[in-house]
Amino acid sequence: MKTYGMCFGQCIGYKHDHPDRTAWRSTESGRFFQVWSNRKAMAKSIRMQQRSAPHYMDWRAVVALTDGEGY
Repeated sequence: MKTYGMCFGQCIGYKHDHPDRTAWRSTESGRFFQVWSNRKAMAKSIRMQQRSAPHYMDWRAVVALTDGEGY
């Protein structure tokens, strides 16, 4: 999995190589991005996090998940 970070200003208007399978989380200095091998794996990881209490370090999809993804 590819990972990279950016400050908030760089994130605005940035074109990701694979936005459909990229997710981000907040950090002190900006955002941290991770690219999964496929969208199904990313969706499953995000849905597992959603079962617990919300946390600022939870992954969020760059391209929003649909209702049926990840279950």
